Amino acid sequence: MKTLYYNGDIITMAQETYTRAVLCEDGKIVATGDTESLAPLADRLFDLKGRTMLPAFIDGHSHITTVANTFAIADLSHAASVAEIIRIMKDYISSMEFRDKDEFVVGFGYDNNFFPGKAHPTRRDLDEITVEYPVIISHSSGHMGVCNTKRLRLMGLDRSTVDPQGGRIGRYADGSLNGFLEETAFTDNTKVVKQPGYEDMCRYFDAAQKEYFRYGITTVQDGFTGVKEWALLKKLSDDHMLKADVVCYIDIAKAPQLLTDNARYNKTYVNNLKTGGYKLFLDGSPQGRTAWMKTPYKDSGDYRGYPVYTDTQVLDYVLKSLREEQQLLCHCNGDAAAQQFIDSFEKADKLLGTAENFRPVLVHGQLAQPSQMERLHRLGIIASFFVAHIWQWGDVHLSNFGHRAETICPVNSAVKNGVVTTFHQDSPVLPPDMLHSVWCAVNRKTKNGILLDRSEAVSVYDALKSVTINAAWQYGEENSKGSIETGKDASFVVLSGNPLCCEKDKTDDITVEYTILRDEIVYSKEQS
Repeated sequence: MKTLYYNGDIITMAQETYTRAVLCEDGKIVATGDTESLAPLADRLFDLKGRTMLPAFIDGHSHITTVANTFAIADLSHAASVAEIIRIMKDYISSMEFRDKDEFVVGFGYDNNFFPGKAHPTRRDLDEITVEYPVIISHSSGHMGVCNTKRLRLMGLDRSTVDPQGGRIGRYADGSLNGFLEETAFTDNTKVVKQPGYEDMCRYFDAAQKEYFRYGITTVQDGFTGVKEWALLKKLSDDHMLKADVVCYIDIAKAPQLLTDNARYNKTYVNNLKTGGYKLFLDGSPQGRTAWMKTPYKDSGDYRGYPVYTDTQVLDYVLKSLREEQQLLCHCNGDAAAQQFIDSFEKADKLLGTAENFRPVLVHGQLAQPSQMERLHRLGIIASFFVAHIWQWGDVHLSNFGHRAETICPVNSAVKNGVVTTFHQDSPVLPPDMLHSVWCAVNRKTKNGILLDRSEAVSVYDALKSVTINAAWQYGEENSKGSIETGKDASFVVLSGNPLCCEKDKTDDITVEYTILRDEIVYSKEQS
């Protein structure tokens, strides 16, 4: 059956900005052109009714398995104080049926930056929720969190426990643990949290896919895949439960065998699942004050955050990815972490004499410096910016970094230096709202209405490239996705208005009306 999309602004993201109509068959675009010439060939008509259609959005970086898990835990994203966390968690416990006293009670999404005094909760606060069950809550960044006394005991942590490499364990003045865990001290210990059963996870994962579809996204990332995440995704793929295309990036430090043990998924979709390469963490969170900086945080003495790995370790990981011809995604928030990533690729190229770096990606780049963009281009490194930070935490960054925060997410410097840019929301850190990220990149406005360095603002069109054709390039899928051209997937997002024609500060008012995946409607605002 052939479908014709017509009667709207169809932005192709290709050489010709607009086309009048698009004809699709068997999930592919078979022709673009005039409505009059294509309509007689169609079996079915999709009248856009003046709306705007673009290629479906592509997620530059997120964690879909974690998004799925959030449907099974308490949502703390709207908590405005420690007292509200306690209330939400108590309500959550009373609404759930826990099987035994050692079953973890989990909350996700609090942000102390918006609390009075900005202090994190402590284990004593969480003990007010319950002392019967082990409680763990995660900061919205996913880089830190807090445990109650029982949770610490079950993990075997006490005052004699030393800080791990790349992490910190919080303590009271007397040396006893205050429940706060940061970076590897948190991430390594949260892995033992008991997961829901497969039937429950099918339901949660379906809800997660629908969340991405609601925002116009049809290609999704699982940006830090370990053994348990891979087991879930492979089972979902085997059972034909994946509707979106899901691209996994394997934890290069803890689970590299997943790539070699599952070679048939390497850069090739099997029932909508493939592995894209490796993922590596180099530092932490700027709003959490753990991102690794070249110069100190404002009003913090000589504190600059800290790295996760030594230079030698990072170089070894980069060499491993190059020798295996794998793409490497690297979490870098601070400028020191970005420098470590850049220097490692430069050294690796000299050691191996490589001409191809396999499209490595600097992920987040909040405090990457404009001056570093030329080196990214020279090394073929893609910059995937968490550009929604400008609105969500721009004011926090001004407090943490002073004038250096003016150039957070230097997208225009990247574009001017020829760096391929993509956008993401690091979901579940923030909802996967690509249109909001476009608005942030174009307007660079904080929640308090402060306009950050306008020289780093980009055009609406360049911002749209970062969520369509550039993102397709990041995944090596530029021949099948990212633009509306003959032979590519018939995957589209239909918007309420044309972002190229409205005032720049109004692009955030545009909504997703339909999401279409290979000629099938997977989201309709009218039916949601």
